[in-house]
Amino acid sequence: MASVAVDSLIMKLARLLNEEVTLLRDVRTKVEGVRDELCLIQAYLKDADAKADTADTSSHAVKVWVNQLRRASFRIEDAVDFYIIKLAPHPSQRRGMLCKFCLVITSVVPRHRITSEIVNVTASIRKLYEDKQALGLSPSSEQNVAERIRYDLRMGSHFIRDDELVGVDYAKNLLIDWLIHGEARRTIISVVGEGGLGKTAIVRNLYNKHKEDFDCYAWITVSHSFKEEHLQTIMQTLYENDGKKYPVEGIREKEVDKCNLTQKLRDYLQGKSYMIVFDDVWEINFWECMEFALPADTNIRSRIIITTRDRGIAEFCQRSAPVHIHELKPLPADDALKLFLLKTFQFDHHGCPQDLNDLSQRFVKRCKGVPLAIVVISGLLSTKKKTVSEWQKVYDSLRSKFSTDPHLRSFYLVLLESYHDLPYHLRLCLLYFGLFPQDYSVKCSTLIRLWVAEGFVNENEMFGDQTLEEAAEDYLAELIRRSLVKVSNVFVNGKVKSCRVHDLMHDFIVRKCEELNFCQVVSKQQFGFHEWTRRISIQNIDKSAFIGNDQSFVRVRSCLSCGIEELSESVVKSLFSGFNLLVTLGLEDFPLDHLPEVVGNLLNLKYLSLRKTKIKTIPKSIGKLQKLQTLNLRDTQVLELPMEINKLVKLRHLLSYSFGSKEHWQHLLGFRLNGGIGGLTDLQSLAMVDTSTANGDGIIREMENMINMKKLGIVELSEVNGSSVCNAIKNMPNLCSLSIKAAENCGFLVLQAIVDPPANLQRLYLNGPLQRLPEWIPKLKHLIKLRLIGSRLAEDPLPKLEGLPELLELHLDHYCESEEVHFKCGWFEKLKELTLQRMNTLRTLKIDKGALPKLEVLRLGSCPQIIEGADAIQNLEALKNLYLIDMPIQFKDDIALNIPYNIDMPIQYSNDIALNNPKDIDMPRQFANDISTPLKENTTLDISPPLLPPPQLTPPRLPPRRGQLKVKVLQDLASAAIRSLSAA
Repeated sequence: MASVAVDSLIMKLARLLNEEVTLLRDVRTKVEGVRDELCLIQAYLKDADAKADTADTSSHAVKVWVNQLRRASFRIEDAVDFYIIKLAPHPSQRRGMLCKFCLVITSVVPRHRITSEIVNVTASIRKLYEDKQALGLSPSSEQNVAERIRYDLRMGSHFIRDDELVGVDYAKNLLIDWLIHGEARRTIISVVGEGGLGKTAIVRNLYNKHKEDFDCYAWITVSHSFKEEHLQTIMQTLYENDGKKYPVEGIREKEVDKCNLTQKLRDYLQGKSYMIVFDDVWEINFWECMEFALPADTNIRSRIIITTRDRGIAEFCQRSAPVHIHELKPLPADDALKLFLLKTFQFDHHGCPQDLNDLSQRFVKRCKGVPLAIVVISGLLSTKKKTVSEWQKVYDSLRSKFSTDPHLRSFYLVLLESYHDLPYHLRLCLLYFGLFPQDYSVKCSTLIRLWVAEGFVNENEMFGDQTLEEAAEDYLAELIRRSLVKVSNVFVNGKVKSCRVHDLMHDFIVRKCEELNFCQVVSKQQFGFHEWTRRISIQNIDKSAFIGNDQSFVRVRSCLSCGIEELSESVVKSLFSGFNLLVTLGLEDFPLDHLPEVVGNLLNLKYLSLRKTKIKTIPKSIGKLQKLQTLNLRDTQVLELPMEINKLVKLRHLLSYSFGSKEHWQHLLGFRLNGGIGGLTDLQSLAMVDTSTANGDGIIREMENMINMKKLGIVELSEVNGSSVCNAIKNMPNLCSLSIKAAENCGFLVLQAIVDPPANLQRLYLNGPLQRLPEWIPKLKHLIKLRLIGSRLAEDPLPKLEGLPELLELHLDHYCESEEVHFKCGWFEKLKELTLQRMNTLRTLKIDKGALPKLEVLRLGSCPQIIEGADAIQNLEALKNLYLIDMPIQFKDDIALNIPYNIDMPIQYSNDIALNNPKDIDMPRQFANDISTPLKENTTLDISPPLLPPPQLTPPRLPPRRGQLKVKVLQDLASAAIRSLSAA
């Protein structure tokens, strides 16, 4: 699609003309000229893209035209980038007339070459502009494109039988309850979900069965744009369903304006109960058109049903009507398989052959529970021979046939419809998922930093003081809201932690990426890539794939690695020296033990991630990367950064820390600096700085200049530097996350000097002894997570902390020397996770009824003296997961006797010890290595070391109690505890 390349280039040229780089006069003139030419042709691109996507023979010439325009855009971008790197004078170079004169003389030939290239490409663009009429292209809007490529899949949805609606009983019953048994007033029911989930089919089924329960009813297929004509369509449908003839003659002239149509519809519906379905709504302003046309009579049961892929549309309606939102989910595995077999073997009385069971499961898994995907693939398989070899061919060729096979194309067009509905910057963001492997969950923070580095964020559309990262977060939220991106994992506060796209969407994205030369996957099966490819993703290859390869990487802008076994020294050097225009380089888990000096030649680089590599040092040439925004050295062996790091004045995120020999907070290692960092005023993330060096206090003082800081991590802090840290924090009004670890045997963490803490602080991690709890901590009204590790307070601070209004996670590790911990009624009303660990003096745990009312996860570990408190667990009404790590046998025995059981879940004996995010900074290894993976629903009790031989007895069923908790007892349960359980 040419619009993606051209729109991106126009934004880049506009940014270039406004940036600090001074373009020589002739180059600036040419750049302005090509920008103007591109703007002229821009209005025709959406129409061209739509015709190219129809994939019929008549659009072949349009496809060629689109491809030529895309390559012309790439040539312009390459020419401009080469100029910026090689010729554009840097601000530090513009000193004196002599320097300017030398610059002009030495750049004569290169300037001539770049201007000639731009002139040639501009002529090509002008010729393409002239050819638009011969191709029948015309200016068009986004909605016209969407209308043209829209494939009418909803016809079949209107006639689906009940037995074909598999796995939707819960959704149907819920919708019927809202539809029939809800309150007597105008109510909106919205069914939300990605394309292909069966929204139309379910709602149509309910509409056909229950429309006669209302005085008036109508079904309106909206598609993309809601216009005044839809008001007249509603009127006509209501008349026809009411057995009346709609008086068309003489009315349309009177009702040409929206106001008259609205009034006429209100008058017709006044005093009547009605059910009106608006199927396939795309625009949020839809409700603005209908809000006043549909009366809200009191004591009259009226229902407005909306099907949409965008949750934001349903939420927008809440401003003037009660709204019920049901987010339709993919089918569970069993129901998905049932639907697959029903459709594939509907005319085969013998059913699925035994040898096709495995492939059937694989096809179903590929569909990720999306009914339309299951139906179209089943339709394709129903036409094939029922043999393993034939089905395997279909499975292997799904991606290549996705847009062309008549069976699969219907689902392809559903995805294409959603894609075309996106503004171009969101298309770029969605296409970026093509750089990651199928079913890969990418961390949102990583994705956002990549988008910012790539320049996907349109600064003209940012609000107020919004940062680029915050704008990119909004982009991701919109893709999730539009049901295009799936949430994989969330933080305790519900914020998205990682995300992915489902398999068939990934197939669609990869195919689009190949068509657009947006990116290509480099693997064992296919190492070569197209000469115009802008991004490459290296997945699952070894060093043999590079041997004898002479392809140029000169046009590549991004390179991400997702699995390489081994590389030679020469290959590593050639990779770093060949990417002249590289913008992002992600080499996580890359077989790299050192970073070559030639990395300094990547002058265009904005993002560099070497996480989980084996590198030990960073070369001084890193200082040449003047555009670098992100440097991620997490989980590497780098313990020191060169002085040249202070030259990276555009750096926004500097992350370098590991966990030494043990992945636990006590073994957290940061990085040392040889020079100051006071000039890095754009920094938003800095973790973890080792301040134990001779210049540690000076480094801390320079942090006072970092007013944009949001995440700060300091390790090895001495007592004498505590006041300096407090002064620095005072100048960080946007700080959201603060982590401080004290140096061993260096006294206390002295943090009392903060009077007005950052108002937005959400995460606070303090690791080290405290004389007393800093008075500013209870003032943190937005604090979500608090960790006190090794505080060793003489007095229990819980009475001062219980009033934190937003606290969701509390981690207390050797935080006080008290013999009793008492949670009183009303304390910590929102807390969801609580950890009590290494409490050597703790003997009694008390939890009053009404305390911790929303606690879902409780971890108790290494409390050798505890003798009372097992019965207090019963007061935790919302508890779902209970972990006991290295706790006394008697306490575990008491827990086993006092915990409520679920009669449907007998005790199971297992030694299934699982690792749970061992390298995640938020999950200490002391927990991660010892706990077993909890069950997903209800509550799991995991009791770990020491391991004992498995008991040779059948676990008894225990009597039901509260019916909320499931129990999973590991093999370490002592024989005494087993006897107690049996007796119970």
